[in-house]
Amino acid sequence: MNCRSLLPLLLISALPAAAADFKKDIVPILEKNCYECHSNKTGKKKAGYVFDDLETLQKDISPKGAIVPGDPGESHFLEVISNPNHDAHMPPDENLPADQIEKLRQWIVEGASLDGKGPKMVPTAKRGLAKPGLPPIMTWTNFEGKKIKAGFLRLEGENVILKMPANAQEMAYPLSKLDAASQQQAKDSAQ
Repeated sequence: MNCRSLLPLLLISALPAAAADFKKDIVPILEKNCYECHSNKTGKKKAGYVFDDLETLQKDISPKGAIVPGDPGESHFLEVISNPNHDAHMPPDENLPADQIEKLRQWIVEGASLDGKGPKMVPTAKRGLAKPGLPPIMTWTNFEGKKIKAGFLRLEGENVILKMPANAQEMAYPLSKLDAASQQQAKDSAQ
């Protein structure tokens, strides 16, 4: 085979991947996999996330939000959709196809723009341990070995009340469903 005939193929493979477009690439993924539990249309706003309201979604896109522009490794959103062992894995009981996870990752790397004009903000520093006003972030493990990172607020009856760092939402979790070390951590933190 002539090397000249391979040149067009080499040039095509060297082109960068097309930028992720929010409306064209990301919205269809969110509609199919997330809107059922996280949209104004369905009236469900589980964990405080709403993906069909751009104003609300924009609030979750920040250096300390669930989606950290330019930094998929610090984006809680990407972690819960890409890690099937995560305690808060989404969507529940299924995994997104790898190409969809990659498209979401690419969108975050490119700044997680909602309007296609590029990043509104990019992280200038790594995320701290907690947002201002949040308790220190700790790792909590349930009896199945699944882990979650959240701040301790208080014990309330048989529940530990945690504050999620991604969106500052409070979550009640049954103390009895935590492993022994996390139960002790909750009791020690309550004192």
